[in-house]
Amino acid sequence: MPAAMRHGRALGLAVAAVLYLCVVHFTVAPDQPSTAGALLAVGPLGLIALGMALTSRWKIPALLLWGATVAALGWNWALIEAGFEWVYFLQHCGVFLLLAAGFGRSLAPGAEPVVSRFARISHGTLAPVVARYTRRVTLAWALFFVALPAVSALLFWSGQIASWSVFINFGTPLLIGLMFGAEFVMRHIVLPKAYRTGLVESIRAFLHASRGAR
Repeated sequence: MPAAMRHGRALGLAVAAVLYLCVVHFTVAPDQPSTAGALLAVGPLGLIALGMALTSRWKIPALLLWGATVAALGWNWALIEAGFEWVYFLQHCGVFLLLAAGFGRSLAPGAEPVVSRFARISHGTLAPVVARYTRRVTLAWALFFVALPAVSALLFWSGQIASWSVFINFGTPLLIGLMFGAEFVMRHIVLPKAYRTGLVESIRAFLHASRGAR
């Protein structure tokens, strides 16, 4: 695919994502029941679940379960409209707590830290300075992934729904970008030039290696 087409597609996806987050925020921030808000909250999840059911090894049972879930949502739609922000809250906290658990478990004795694994796939055997650095970066990401749902829960449970919406829709992507930027700067300060491959590049190498293994 030509570079211009790739860049255009990436820009289009970025614009679509920003527009989606803006629409979500403007349905959540008023803290009022909303049909549009409920549809935005459960609709994408429902479509993803339907896609998984259609490609499932047990297609019929999966589709029956999907249909039963849709029927249950329809039966309780008034409750969904009144509390659709819970879908976003559980989704936001759930995703980052799972990431925190994954990164944290990889720091256990005998385990290989997540970032170390990515770096090893990119560079082979890791020099001691790289192994120490990637372990610390893994710890930093694990703590970061704990902090995000903690702040989310604090804002949500204190009733500051508008501020909470700003945090999950705009603050979270911004903080993730800042985290990547801070790690980029530290990598260039701490590591020799030969070992400065970023986390994103390492993840790409990991995915490429996984496809090759399959």
